[in-house]
Amino acid sequence: MVLLPLVFSAMLSSVACVNAQERQICIKSYDLSAANVAWTRLKSKRQSVRYRRRDHQHFRRSHKRPNERRMSEQQGYRKVSSLVNLPSFLPGIGVLYVRPETLPVGPFRAFDRQDRLVSTIYMIPIEDFENKKTFDLQRPAGKGDHVTMYFNAGHAGVEMPHYHIVIWHVSKKDEARVAP
Repeated sequence: MVLLPLVFSAMLSSVACVNAQERQICIKSYDLSAANVAWTRLKSKRQSVRYRRRDHQHFRRSHKRPNERRMSEQQGYRKVSSLVNLPSFLPGIGVLYVRPETLPVGPFRAFDRQDRLVSTIYMIPIEDFENKKTFDLQRPAGKGDHVTMYFNAGHAGVEMPHYHIVIWHVSKKDEARVAP
């Protein structure tokens, strides 16, 4: 009884593989106890390799971000520490760049240690607020995430009392990039 399905399946396999289309492989799987015969047509080796290559072409490409500090220097911004007596890196602010002709108001561009733009800062003297002066501030360098405003009694470069208006381009969590 068991011999008959084996002979029958051998005949079918030889016929099916002869009639198979070009570059296709026929494989046979059968269960001897149940004498079930199932045929499967597979893709050729060349097609499957082509398919695998196509899948691997969709890898994620990382684009190198432009150096924002260098771009600012090309636009006429100078390092504040080279213009006035200030340290190169100010804790809580970062490395400041400004166009000399826009002093004392700014905009000042603040960068972290990896030359990424962190914030844009405007330094508005208190007397300008008291005189109700109108300001036409230049557009910040990037998208703003949040704004902080705080008083400063004066420092090198802007000796008069003033407010710092800081437009952060990073989240509050990422402000730590300019922490001491």
